[in-house]
Amino acid sequence: PPAPTPPTGGAEPDWKAEARKWEQRAKDNKSAADQLEQLKAAQMTEQEKAVAAAEKQGRTAALSEAAPQIAQARLEATAARAGVDLSEFAEFIDVSKFLDKDGAVDDKAIKAAVDKFSKLAPAKGPGRSGGDLGGGSGHQAPTLDQQIAQAKADGNWRQVMRLESSKLPGLAAQQ
Repeated sequence: PPAPTPPTGGAEPDWKAEARKWEQRAKDNKSAADQLEQLKAAQMTEQEKAVAAAEKQGRTAALSEAAPQIAQARLEATAARAGVDLSEFAEFIDVSKFLDKDGAVDDKAIKAAVDKFSKLAPAKGPGRSGGDLGGGSGHQAPTLDQQIAQAKADGNWRQVMRLESSKLPGLAAQQ
């Protein structure tokens, strides 16, 4: 169906009416698709019906096995993004609560649970890098390329030549 054309009179379109119209079209399309599915099912042979039933059963079985693992992964990811540490009580969380009636993962339920957990769980502290803990100013000596750039900026061409020539043995060794 073509997209609605905006009115040329300058008046604001009635967005609620447009939404209702598109919602009705979606419902009509859904019912037409359901009718088509019923018609196809009525015209199937017994063998085709058995194959379709087996496929549906296989999909359902696969979903029922994978859905809890997917829900667990999404819960952990959502909690990590929210800065919530679930490690203290993760073993007590029933991830089946995050599956809808069809067995699909319910992201809204996960988000709501993480919001509640954020009020209960201890916040994650700042991460530790494992880097140098020796103190000091944190200032590091400039690299050779930085020294060359600074010498060029200062107009000290003698220093540039000296630094460039000190790079030559390293370049020759690489080749």
